[in-house]
Amino acid sequence: MKKALVGSLIGVAIVVALDTFARVIISIYMGLNYPMISYTEFPGIIWPMLLTLIGGFTVFFGAMFTLTYGRTNRLVALLNLLFFIILLRYGQIYLLTGIESLFYPITTLVLSLGSILLAWQLTDPKKQSVPDEQKEEVDLEDSHQDYHNPQEN
Repeated sequence: MKKALVGSLIGVAIVVALDTFARVIISIYMGLNYPMISYTEFPGIIWPMLLTLIGGFTVFFGAMFTLTYGRTNRLVALLNLLFFIILLRYGQIYLLTGIESLFYPITTLVLSLGSILLAWQLTDPKKQSVPDEQKEEVDLEDSHQDYHNPQEN
């Protein structure tokens, strides 16, 4: 339980750090003052769309860390991360209400939820790609196949 909470908090820290890092890099590249949560202060349509996609990817990385670190209580880790991500993205939407269009923040929220679902599916321990029967090593010495030793007549 404690490990799931710590993992989800570290996952949210990863999301905030990578999101902030991307915004700082784009702001320096464009020569702008650093817009903390805004999307439309960046010129053009490419930069807000890129920030929206980066928002989805950062949540995916945070969710992958959370679900692998707290794998003993995966459901608790997922619910904690989901709560914190919704709180983070909803806070962003709330602060941007009335200031700019809410298309990009809402799209980022939807991509974030989809990223969490994708990470949940990818880290599912019950889903095995190779059955156990195929994982067992075949002992070639005990097999009675004489492929390499033909019988002499």
